[in-house]
Amino acid sequence: MMDTRVKDLWRIGTGWLLDRILPYISMNTHLELSAVVLDSVTGARDMISWSGEADGRFSVKSAYGLLTRDDTPRPDMGALFGRVWRIKVPERVRVFFWLLGNQAIMTNEERHRRHLCASDLCEVCKGGVESAMHILRDCPTMEGIWLRIVPPRKRHEFFKKSLFEWVYGNLGDDAVVDGVPWSVMFAMGVWWGWKWRCGNVFGENRKCRDRVQFVKNVAKEVFQAHGSRAGNDRGRNRVERLIGWGSPGVGWVKLNTDGASRGNPGLATAGGVLRDEEGNWRGGFAANIGRCSAPLAELWEVYYGLYFAWAIRIPQLELEVDSEIVVGFLKTGISDTHPLFFLVRLCYGFLSKDWRVQITHVYREANHLNGLANYAFSLPSDLHFYDLCRDGLSSCLSDDARGAVYPRRVLL
Repeated sequence: MMDTRVKDLWRIGTGWLLDRILPYISMNTHLELSAVVLDSVTGARDMISWSGEADGRFSVKSAYGLLTRDDTPRPDMGALFGRVWRIKVPERVRVFFWLLGNQAIMTNEERHRRHLCASDLCEVCKGGVESAMHILRDCPTMEGIWLRIVPPRKRHEFFKKSLFEWVYGNLGDDAVVDGVPWSVMFAMGVWWGWKWRCGNVFGENRKCRDRVQFVKNVAKEVFQAHGSRAGNDRGRNRVERLIGWGSPGVGWVKLNTDGASRGNPGLATAGGVLRDEEGNWRGGFAANIGRCSAPLAELWEVYYGLYFAWAIRIPQLELEVDSEIVVGFLKTGISDTHPLFFLVRLCYGFLSKDWRVQITHVYREANHLNGLANYAFSLPSDLHFYDLCRDGLSSCLSDDARGAVYPRRVLL
């Protein structure tokens, strides 16, 4: 097998020669291999693709990431930092929370650990170790401020959480307090608590008649400033719309594709339904793809759908896909170094045939016939066609035909 090439293990029409491959690979590799097709149709040449980036192009950043990757188990901070960078406060406040999440705030506890000071006690209250939690919440100077800002119903939970739980929970709380989302009020209170602490230590604090009222006023100004900016940017506004399946034009057949996955990457399936202008079933398909990424699974849905529609001689096809990424690949093209180029190229082969195909992006509410994709998890790794509507899909079919709609908040 040392001199065997990939094409020697592929047979046109049937796929991989699994009897020669399976003795040497794990089941996980088998599932990943099932999601890959060898392009022996279009005649395109092989290309080198960089696995470190989603678009297949090499970058120094991704190379550095691969070289320095540490797989040692550690807490996943992605969710916390996601909230930090989404909070509607000045950038310097976000950066402070980022430093706090990385435990890089220079408290006396940290300075003492680095042998930069003689004591780790709080220089303001002299009553405890000056940790980040002590400065921002538990020091009497801040505790008194929080007791007047935090609503009574939140106080017990507010004062008992650990640092990361405290930051994560409060940054995700958008309940309105004094006309301002609590996440904004909390963020500005933490930021000014840190500034006041530094001012106390270095003697730079100015007189403030009422620090509680000051925090509330600053939080309101910040919230209003972000609100006015969002009002000028219509792309941030959302409005509720009623979304439903629409029948194709006269003489056209509509193809709705859908997939299901259990992880990204993970086990993935695909399904699709063809319907005429009256909503009648013209055919369906289901496929157990194997193990692959979500974008690859979505491309498989389109490929199988085009293959099926061409096989039954549909002259005019409206293809609706709920993945904007896939629609972009099919309409505007894709780099030949992209890892998904091989499947996009095969889709192009069908789109260039002697028929008319219109490709449109739709929301998931416009396609509720996802039973085939879920059913495909129980099928062997192959493509399965259905001339008649399967049990369990007829009610969805009739709902779409009579114009059922579902609410969704969409960008203006």
